Amino acid sequence: MTAPNIHWTPLLRTLCEELTREGGNHTLLLYGSRADGTADEDSDYDIAAFGPRDSTGRDTRTIDGTFLDVFLYPESALTQPGPEWLKLRGSVVLLQRGQEADRFLQGLAAVFTQGPPPLPADEIGARTTWAWKMAARMERGDAEGHYRRAWLLTALLEDYFALRRQWFEGPKKALQWLQAHDPETALALQAALRPDASHASIRQAVARVAGPWPGRHPTPGGNPCP
Repeated sequence: MTAPNIHWTPLLRTLCEELTREGGNHTLLLYGSRADGTADEDSDYDIAAFGPRDSTGRDTRTIDGTFLDVFLYPESALTQPGPEWLKLRGSVVLLQRGQEADRFLQGLAAVFTQGPPPLPADEIGARTTWAWKMAARMERGDAEGHYRRAWLLTALLEDYFALRRQWFEGPKKALQWLQAHDPETALALQAALRPDASHASIRQAVARVAGPWPGRHPTPGGNPCP
């Protein structure tokens, strides 16, 4: 094992032994809250296991109340560190063959530093228009309107980063980043994400993320025309 500073719980040791013995996995990466030091007693064990296989599999179980989420990847993926693997950035190496995991993680660090490609101007405009359109349609008050409200709130957090040419690393890291670097937007999204959030609060979050309504004729109540 190559992670002497990790907290080796009995469950983690047992799981690693099982993955190497039964699955032929030679490289194991621990990621998520168990790797970055933010775990609590309810946190999952998120593990990426690489071995001699042709396709991706998944092993999800609950052991003694603890949820395990193990992705089983082909070993060939270790030579292809691309954006689709960024969730593994910052992983703790539990086991590796040679220096394969170290090189893989170095490659991911380089991908992250480079940042995502910029969105085309028409895509930026489309996302802005879409956000305001959803903000209008959520006010219908029917099942579809409620669905569009939830859809909008999920997309807003991801679009904040896409529109600014930054990687979206999942809701937990994204919200932490906003609190540290853009507290006004963090507060707007926090208010919008409340179950009892008003439509005005959600529109304010849309404005913080996507900018002002791009149309010419907002309705008197502040909503854009559909």
